[in-house]
Amino acid sequence: MTQDELIDQVLLDIPGAPRATVRDQLKRMARELCQAADAWVHRGYVVVAARSHYPQLIVPEGAEPLRIRSLKAGDRVLRLGADYRQPEPGRVEMLRQPDRDSLTGELACRPTTTEPLPESLLNDWADPIGNGARWRLLMMPQPWKDPALAAHYHTQYRAGVHDAKQAATLGHARGGARVRPRPFI
Repeated sequence: MTQDELIDQVLLDIPGAPRATVRDQLKRMARELCQAADAWVHRGYVVVAARSHYPQLIVPEGAEPLRIRSLKAGDRVLRLGADYRQPEPGRVEMLRQPDRDSLTGELACRPTTTEPLPESLLNDWADPIGNGARWRLLMMPQPWKDPALAAHYHTQYRAGVHDAKQAATLGHARGGARVRPRPFI
């Protein structure tokens, strides 16, 4: 799904809202969702120049870093507070010298305010983001204001935040658990 498709879906429910206002609310709710639930996680190389005095985070295009969720030097898992620390979202400091210059792991991100929303985020979380934007739009003091309907969309948004937190806790895994039945003897 693209940002324009999601804007069109929201406009079906709130036809009087300006397109730019809907776009801004979608971005706001996507940032809030990512902040609250680590909905957008970049996996792969997270830190480069780890052995220098100025290690750098690798952030995807159109993203702002939030927090390092995990960090590895090869097979060794690095621990927050013992091996590294992250005093600010965009900065990492190595407390112990790793044996590698490039470190892998997971970095929680949120979209920037200037770029369009990434399709990878919208493919997974378009419904909660759209519901959050509907909630905010319906609470604005405009002709389309409807607090009762806004309460419904707020509940739907909060449920989506809960689902995103659950997915982050489970490592954003897809599919269900398969259990092998016990053999009948």
